[in-house]
Amino acid sequence: MSFRELCSALFGLNGCGLSLALRRSPNFRAYLSDALRRYDEFAGHGLSGKDPIQHLTKDTGVQVGPDDRVQLPPRVTGGGGTSLAELTILAATTQLLQPEKVFEIGTFNGRTTAVFLMNTPENATVLSLDLPPTPSPRGQLIDSDEYLIGERKLASYVYEHRLEHRFQQLLGDSMDFDPSPYSASIELGFIDGAHTYEYVKNDTEKMALMMAEKGLVFWHDYGGKGRFRPLTEYLESLSKLFNIYRVLGTTLAWTTAAELRKLR
Repeated sequence: MSFRELCSALFGLNGCGLSLALRRSPNFRAYLSDALRRYDEFAGHGLSGKDPIQHLTKDTGVQVGPDDRVQLPPRVTGGGGTSLAELTILAATTQLLQPEKVFEIGTFNGRTTAVFLMNTPENATVLSLDLPPTPSPRGQLIDSDEYLIGERKLASYVYEHRLEHRFQQLLGDSMDFDPSPYSASIELGFIDGAHTYEYVKNDTEKMALMMAEKGLVFWHDYGGKGRFRPLTEYLESLSKLFNIYRVLGTTLAWTTAAELRKLR
């Protein structure tokens, strides 16, 4: 644990957290991280909170009909770190936006991929980039990313739900990925690949090149103070360049395609 992580841990420690620490609970770190993230929300630190659903329905005039529904896989556990609330937000955004092309960086077991496929129109394509079955990442990875790479069942949710007819699996290191074939064509982006500063910066800049003039982009795991601190600090640095927001109560951050394209 670095000195900065130790200071954050001491700052966020309370009776409940101390109890978990003394019991050497494997959930202590997750509890502390969540407590610190929620503190930042309530204290007004970091990115401002804004609801992407409200943005679509009120700011851009997307209509919601009485029969509109979202779809989620029946099994919503064991597919990665996205929570049920986060999956629902991504599903609702997809249903309202109705993008023709979605690009995801970080497939893992394909749970969020399945959510995109279930809520896009029949003519839509969902592309997802992940390391090949025998990975050799060029950049440095944090320990939790290395663990997940070893545990993944690549895009298994997609095939379990027979959604592969509109799905394109791309294999490779995002550091080496060439975004030019998808230039200005993506209407919904999701960044949840490797979580080091260099990877998040690389993935964000390449997503900016791929985004169409209209649409939304999401990042996962915003707000961390430990392993994800570099990701959090990078996203907060972007707020000096354009409007970027957090979804309160989650680890999602987001912006519009028009804002992200300012990085081009």
